[in-house]
Amino acid sequence: IKVLLLDEPFEGLAPVIVHEIEKTLHHIRDQGITTIIVEQNAIAALELSDRSVILDTGSVVFDGTAKEVLDNEELRREYLAI
Repeated sequence: IKVLLLDEPFEGLAPVIVHEIEKTLHHIRDQGITTIIVEQNAIAALELSDRSVILDTGSVVFDGTAKEVLDNEELRREYLAI
């Protein structure tokens, strides 16, 4: 099994570079490589993800699909400030 771990891959980067990284991560995903992303840019990470785990002060407050988070305004507002 191949796993790629990324910690804040978009931090401090220009939007054009973020877009290139997103394209690369889609390609990696299409190759069947599992990717775990820790990221403050929640929308970008969620759009790349199948699953989402939200932590609040070290405790899991949500574990489900990325689509569930994107579709749940209350969850996004409370935990992701978006």
